[in-house]
Amino acid sequence: MKNISIVLNVVLFIGLGLLYILHFNSGSNNAKSSAAANDSSVNSSELKIAYVNIDSILLNYTFAKELNDVLTQKQTNMKANLEKDAKEFEKEAQIFQDKVQRGIFLTQQRAEEAQQQLMMRQQEIQKLEYDYTNQLGLEQQKMNAQLFDSISNYIKVYNTPEVFQVILGHSLTSNILYGSEQLDITKVILSGLNTRYTKEE
Repeated sequence: MKNISIVLNVVLFIGLGLLYILHFNSGSNNAKSSAAANDSSVNSSELKIAYVNIDSILLNYTFAKELNDVLTQKQTNMKANLEKDAKEFEKEAQIFQDKVQRGIFLTQQRAEEAQQQLMMRQQEIQKLEYDYTNQLGLEQQKMNAQLFDSISNYIKVYNTPEVFQVILGHSLTSNILYGSEQLDITKVILSGLNTRYTKEE
């Protein structure tokens, strides 16, 4: 679990980037289908496109930072619990080993029972680590959904009445290789997100 925080942050960045691309591409495709059905189309010279830097939003959006802090704290608590259990297990294992070496167990059966209890305890710790990892994964998914909902809803409001036909999500993992700074609306979106979040608190 040492690197789980880094992994979760990377997954968050990648996940939101992909969600934005899929969401807005889907919206764009629906718009094109509707236009075709109405025998009308948007002239490519009239098409207005903008993009938002997802990485910057995730790093500077107060809501995203707070969610990440909550998740990081849960991870820290889980890690502390696991380390505590692991130390207790190591202590119990050492005591067992000492008893075996000193011949304290009266019978072979008692020694085997004590060894079996140690093995069960080890399995419990492994299961706890597995459960913690799954729990953090579910928390991450929930956080991603909350962030996507918050950001996409704000962008819809920001773009009403419609100014841009397409707003893309740009990140290190996106397919956008180049975007003019004139199309970058990250700062205004980030400012609006944080202002709205402050008012909601």
